[in-house]
Amino acid sequence: MEFDLTITSVSGEISDGLYTILPNHSPVVAALAEGIISFTSGDNKISYNISDGLTVFENNSARVLVNNCTVCK
Repeated sequence: MEFDLTITSVSGEISDGLYTILPNHSPVVAALAEGIISFTSGDNKISYNISDGLTVFENNSARVLVNNCTVCK
């Protein structure tokens, strides 16, 4: 499954705790912990329950790779 969204922030769990990436963040590669990842676009927020995975952020683009995800209700 692939989504292409314009977002203002992405937040999720990594082994060191909660992280948030905002526009113009420096490049980062982070291992995601199983839990919830949230994407914010203006006043809208979408959250997913995810398996462990990986996020890569560079050039104001985030790529999130996980084996399983479901929309939070």
